[in-house]
Parts: sequence; structure tokens; C-alpha cells
Amino acid sequence: MAVGLGICLIAAACILRDSEDLASHATRTGSAEAVPDFIRLPFESLPQEIFFSSQDGTLLAGQFDWPLNRPLPPLVFIIHHSGPVDRDSYQYLAARLVPAGYAVLRFDKRGTGKSAGAFGCCEAMDALAAYLAAVSQGGFDEQRVFIVAQSVGTEILADHFVEFSRVHPPAGVVLLSSLLTPANIRSIKAPLHIIISDSEPNLAEIGPQAVEAFRKGYDYDASYYITPHTEHTLFDVSTGPIDWSDPGWPARFSDQAWNSLITWLDKQR
Repeated sequence: MAVGLGICLIAAACILRDSEDLASHATRTGSAEAVPDFIRLPFESLPQEIFFSSQDGTLLAGQFDWPLNRPLPPLVFIIHHSGPVDRDSYQYLAARLVPAGYAVLRFDKRGTGKSAGAFGCCEAMDALAAYLAAVSQGGFDEQRVFIVAQSVGTEILADHFVEFSRVHPPAGVVLLSSLLTPANIRSIKAPLHIIISDSEPNLAEIGPQAVEAFRKGYDYDASYYITPHTEHTLFDVSTGPIDWSDPGWPARFSDQAWNSLITWLDKQR
């Protein structure tokens, strides 16, 4: 699939410092209507909004968050899980990664946030367009670009890894809530870390067996972590199931999953 995409970048010259700022910024950029429907975790960053075209010409929107006083940081690009989710659905990850020294690019799926079009098609095409927009920006360490994909996003990445690599070969890949089995894990050709929930019904297949199959094919480093007391998307259920209508759900992302993610990323640096 050829990737011919137009990119327009708009910088926001401000620093977000607390949850009130984050909420008002979400409203200003269109990623929330008025009052956020869930909390935004406080963190400091230099945000930069971007607009870019998907292959079919649909105008999409996204956001960088740049760490303060950190020249050429490593970049983390996020591929979403399923559903009509916008950039704010991964604000909780940016709130952890940016203070740790990583730049983060998250985007609005088509038909959500400030992205045009109607949700329901073209997810792989749009993710590729967002990745091209991210790596075309500059200002980060080009040798340390990481892709973090979650759930259905792991299948998108595996199915189109050759195309992502043509845009920019990632220095490493993290699969959150991975759906990949030994049959398709070897589509990914990069250092690999899998973080999955202990509640998965096919835990052995998507964890140790997938890593074993990957290692048989490549010399790349590969590892996995099974996160205790979590549901599929790695939120902590040790105190009870997640109520997604509760605005506090972003704060329940598993600390163990987070520690596994940042420890692995830092080792690649």
C-alpha cells in the first residue's frame, strides 16, 4: 500500500501544568465537548496539535506532547484499541510517558475529536498516516522511535508492519493487551515486549508461546509480562470491576503494567 499523505503541523505554544489546564485544553482543541467525561491526569508538557491527511484525503488530527527541557527525546507512537476513541483515550499514558522523558503522539480516529470522516473504516490506513505525520515532524531522536499498540492495534501493526517500517523502522515495539499468537507474531521485526492481563483466556498462547515463536525466527530481544489483577486493557480490578462511566477510570491503569512498560522502554535507550 503506497503511503502518499499530506501533512500540516500546528504548534501550540503553551505548557499544561494541572488537571484543570488539561481539561480546558481538551475543550479548546475539540477533544472534549465541554466538561471532560473522564479525568485527565496532571502532567507538564509542551503540546503541539497536528493535522494530516489519510490516503483517501480525509483530514485527521492528533497531538504531540513534548517533555520540557529535553532536546531530541525518544518518541512513542500509540496505535489505538478498538472503538471510536480519540486522543484523550490515551491521555493517561501520555501523562506517565512524558514526565519520564518521552515525546508522545496520539491521534483522533476518523469521526472522533477533530478528525473528519465517519468512524467505521480505514483504521490501518489512518494509523499509517498518523505514523508518517509523527515521524515527519522532527525534533525527536530518530534512532529511538517506539510503537505502542493495544489490543486490535496489535493486529493492525502485525498486518501492516512492513508498511510501518517503510515509513520509519521502529527501535522497538510494545504490545499492550496483545492479540497476537505464534501464527502472526513474527510479522513484527523489531525488539518486542508484550504486556498482557492475567485474565486472558488464552494466556499461554499470547504470552510465552508467542515470545518463543518470535525468538525462533529472529535475534531481536523479546519478552513478556503478565499483569496481575487486571482486565483486558490492563486496568486494575483488584478492588472490583471497572465502571467505564466512572470518570476516574484513567487513574486505575495498572502500576505493574506501567512499570513493565517504562522499564522496557528505558532499557532500549
